[in-house]
Amino acid sequence: MIRMRVAAAVLGMLVLWCLTGLSGARRPGLVIYSSVGASPAVASAFTRETGIPATVVVMSTGGLLARVSAEAHHPRWDVLWFEGDGGAAALDRSGLLARGLTPDLDWTPVGRGLLPADGAYVVTSFTLAGVFLSRTGRGPASSPGPSDLSAVRVGMPNPALSGPAYPLLAGMMEQGGGWPAGQAVLRRMGAAGLLVAPSNPSVLLALRAGRIDVGLVQSSAAITLSRQDSRYAVRIPRPAIILPAVAAVAADRPADRRRVATGFLRFVMRPDIQAIRMHQSSHDHLFWPVTTAPAQPDLPDIATLRLIHPDPTTWGLRQAEVTTWFERTIVR
Repeated sequence: MIRMRVAAAVLGMLVLWCLTGLSGARRPGLVIYSSVGASPAVASAFTRETGIPATVVVMSTGGLLARVSAEAHHPRWDVLWFEGDGGAAALDRSGLLARGLTPDLDWTPVGRGLLPADGAYVVTSFTLAGVFLSRTGRGPASSPGPSDLSAVRVGMPNPALSGPAYPLLAGMMEQGGGWPAGQAVLRRMGAAGLLVAPSNPSVLLALRAGRIDVGLVQSSAAITLSRQDSRYAVRIPRPAIILPAVAAVAADRPADRRRVATGFLRFVMRPDIQAIRMHQSSHDHLFWPVTTAPAQPDLPDIATLRLIHPDPTTWGLRQAEVTTWFERTIVR
């Protein structure tokens, strides 16, 4: 009888172990939706250190936001990492993001000012949404505001297609009086022949081809081209519009997956991992950190810049309305 009981107990443990193994096999590792170029390298470093598999699904910011919205409360992702806190604020408003994630770090004053009150996402870095790029001698003599560009041919990415371009549009309109008063700034630029291209690279192609005099593009793209080709110069506007990169965790994933995802966000913010991002070969290394370490040696001192940050809650909830107006009124 005792032998039978022991055998039954062992058999039960084996069955439980097999079921647990099968359950684990059906559950993939960390799934990361990302438009940040350094995300595969960071995910690989995370897996090497923790042994936890991580799959990065790379897509554009616009495609990422559309996919997350379509999956809604049945997410197939654990972590989001993309540019534009307005999109994150809209997802938070829909209840798709876990809250209370803000880690206790040595934030810079700018970085702390970008954090959401409810901790629904972590700001991992920032670039500038739009700087002026032109051939030397062909652009404006100084750093003009959006209302001062009627004398030159200007190109910018379409905010309805390029996710990072929407904060640029929001900042331009905010400087023009908000919504809807800021429409006047864009109408004047449109009347002066504004070229609207699908993306930052498309604007750069138009600039190189001589179709425009000034490209209004993301700082990382502009600085990269100017360093590759000395015929091009970058001017940073005053004020310049902040474009945060943000990371978030799915609210509707199981608790154990949320814990791992939150650990990945903390991993991203470590100084050694930030240093990995700064040593990427592409333009993705040209970002300003939001923590005190490590320093960014390859960009202007942020203290020398005048910055504005369009409220992500206000402009994130208006994105569909604003981009629809832009496409119907300005795009030609």
